Amino acid sequence: MKILKIIAKVIYQFVMTFISALVIYIAIIAWGSIIPSSAKDQGEAELKMFVQSNGVHTDVCFPVKSDYYDWTTFIDTSYFPENSSFDYIAFGWGDKGFFLDTPTWADLKASTAVNAIFLPSPCAMHVEFKDFEPTMGDMVSEEHISAENYLAMIEYVKASFKLKDGKPIFIPGTSYWGTDHFYEAKGNYHMLNTCNSWTNGALKSGGLKTAAFAAFPGVIMSYRK
Repeated sequence: MKILKIIAKVIYQFVMTFISALVIYIAIIAWGSIIPSSAKDQGEAELKMFVQSNGVHTDVCFPVKSDYYDWTTFIDTSYFPENSSFDYIAFGWGDKGFFLDTPTWADLKASTAVNAIFLPSPCAMHVEFKDFEPTMGDMVSEEHISAENYLAMIEYVKASFKLKDGKPIFIPGTSYWGTDHFYEAKGNYHMLNTCNSWTNGALKSGGLKTAAFAAFPGVIMSYRK
């Protein structure tokens, strides 16, 4: 009987701790999403880039080449033989296991989801070259940015890659549809540091309007209107 009381007490404490953590998490998300970050003056806003969402994950997308930066000096295009041209390049950061083991929602495993949400886990960068300009819509936003802030955003993205001999570390055999690939990334993924938090950080680095904290794509896209 005494053992049962101890077990019940442990279960009760676990449940209450979980509920408390969940309430705190929801509060952080709620307050962070409605409080805007400090946007910087974009001056003449000489450049444009895009923010895109698939409803779960968000990316930032840049012209491959501009007067200020050429992404082909950082990302080796020989890994992308399927592309006929390289006009735009999109970047997303996220949980490595989720990225590589879950190409579609049908492939999602409970263990992958639990590890991604509750345990700090290794990350990867998703890189896609596009031979077209993203089309504006509910899931794609065009942003205008100054050269200074644009370069700051580029540095944020580059700093997310793990490097070897100054170059991103390519993960072979990890393409979804041929025009994209994955690279080793810095950082750990968890429920307070999600793929969308990373995109939100990229937008902050470029001085663009966004939320103080954003764990979900809807928050990021709501600030694009």
